[in-house]
Amino acid sequence: MRTIYILLLFISVNTFAQSNLKKANELYDRHIYIEAAPAFEKYMASAKKENVTPDIYMKMGDVYYNLKDYYKAKEYYEIWYKKVGPNQDNSQGFQYYDTLRYLKEYDKASQVVELYLKEKGTPEMLNAYYEEKSRFEELIKGDTLYTIKNLELNSQYADFGGAISEGTFVFTSARNKEANKIYERDNTPYLAIYKADMNGPESFSNIGLFNKELETPYHDATVSFSPNSKYIYFASSAQDNNRKIFTGDKRNYFNIYRVDLTAKKIKKELLPFNGETYSSGHPFVTEDGTKLFFASDMPGGYGRADIYVCDIYEDGTYSKPRNLGPLINSIVDDYFPFYKDNTLYFSSEGHVGFGGLDVYKTNFQDGIFGAVINLGPNINSNADDFAYVAGLEPDSGYFSSDRAGGKGGDDIYSFKYNVKECLQTITGTVYDLETKEILSGAKVTAYINGDQVHQEVITDEKGSYTMMLNCETTYTLEATKAGYGEDALDFSTDLIPGHLMDMVDFRLKDLSEIFVTDGDVEKIRIDPIYFEYYRYNINDVAAIQLKRVIEVMDSYPEMIIKIESHTDQRGTDYFNKTLSSNRANSTKDWLIENGIDPSRIESAIGYGESRPIHICDEDGKTCTELEYSENRRSEFIVVSR
Repeated sequence: MRTIYILLLFISVNTFAQSNLKKANELYDRHIYIEAAPAFEKYMASAKKENVTPDIYMKMGDVYYNLKDYYKAKEYYEIWYKKVGPNQDNSQGFQYYDTLRYLKEYDKASQVVELYLKEKGTPEMLNAYYEEKSRFEELIKGDTLYTIKNLELNSQYADFGGAISEGTFVFTSARNKEANKIYERDNTPYLAIYKADMNGPESFSNIGLFNKELETPYHDATVSFSPNSKYIYFASSAQDNNRKIFTGDKRNYFNIYRVDLTAKKIKKELLPFNGETYSSGHPFVTEDGTKLFFASDMPGGYGRADIYVCDIYEDGTYSKPRNLGPLINSIVDDYFPFYKDNTLYFSSEGHVGFGGLDVYKTNFQDGIFGAVINLGPNINSNADDFAYVAGLEPDSGYFSSDRAGGKGGDDIYSFKYNVKECLQTITGTVYDLETKEILSGAKVTAYINGDQVHQEVITDEKGSYTMMLNCETTYTLEATKAGYGEDALDFSTDLIPGHLMDMVDFRLKDLSEIFVTDGDVEKIRIDPIYFEYYRYNINDVAAIQLKRVIEVMDSYPEMIIKIESHTDQRGTDYFNKTLSSNRANSTKDWLIENGIDPSRIESAIGYGESRPIHICDEDGKTCTELEYSENRRSEFIVVSR
């Protein structure tokens, strides 16, 4: 009888534990974390420790991670991590890594991500991480670049985002507790769109709902305006007649809507790229109204939420969304795009940073985005920092954060960029492409705005150069040397004062088979064009060499030359000057007649006997006939190529 009682008790306890687990898992799957936490704890209290599987510890870590209880999250993540190691689910592994960043355990966090990339990643992914980490370590050594201020318009509830429209600051808030329903995931009021009159960058008045007709009983958030504020774009919970739409996985997703604010009646237009099984949000329309950036966890991305862009056509339709790619989008969440002056600002958990969401920037040039750069402290912290918005004044703007010391939940902060002069140092070496020998005397030029020379330097005896460049600027760097091809690259500096970026090297191809140099002067390499004594016509022998000139100029279609003709020292100065001028012009005419555009010949000048190769007297006693003939020559000087 006692044995049967113990068996029944065991079955009862086990059944009770499994019931608790089932309820906890259901709440977890629906992302109702505030109720999932006690449900999991209840299961843990009723279950035998040896029966608790690793995924339960992982889910408990997730629950507390999403509730921002990072000490509890770390406790459960570490048990899970010790059981499964770095080769399991990369998303949860990342949240363990991010939890350590929140707690400022950066060395331990780095060990976790490096081990994961070594075990499961690729060499390219590991190298990219090391490169980002190096930039980040330089960043945190520098000065604080931003002054920030918590805005007076913040409430004890969540306030975040922002868009400026005709003197009005439009933002998202959960402050309307009396009117808004309570969000079951974290027991906070649903979000709504608010506005405030801008009396100054940090002064606001008349705070209230943006538009009562737009408001729904559920989440409405993150707005952007088209040019002239005709349209407002915003995200909202998927609804049907003010009832949430839940899918088969019991989730309610976000959609992006557009509303014509000039219409007599408010009508929400669902954008075509929304879906029933994923969310889309955080819309941003560019100043010219031609592009819409947004975030979505639609299928086919690189992580949970990725940033996309689509074109807005003149007829109001949209192109197919384009994912911004793995250099920007990470294996986790990438949000809140803001684009201005060919620079994309966004927030991400997946790049090297201080913890949680950090704000980053990347420059767009020649159809591609450049390196991702963390904006540094004070904009970023070990909490969530997001929703970068440029202000009306230069080097100013707004961002949002749930960092410690705020008024409650997320707060909106203003920022001012402090650095008056920010310079960075770049160094490198110029090499021969084939022999790998260093090239002293090469010129390295930094161009800005296409063709404006910012700085020029010459490599030293070790082939090295050093330049001081402005922060946050995109340059074209070009290395040249007479007799060699050129090498160029586009290069963007970051925002770290005094940052040293070395190993910006160049490799130049030896063109000695095509060009010959005389000091800094570069000439097309051809056999001498010998003119008959006292004549300036182009004979068959001269034509062979001029065809070589045409071949070289065809190979370098931008090349501009000048022609210089010379005589020997026999005859009078006047006669020789006239004769050489005729020879220069007949050479020019022959090239033009055979297809060279006249604009590519800068000049054709005869120098007479003033620039001989061999110094000869007029009696012919000091030079041979061959030396006289070598003085009678035409040369082709390269002005540019």
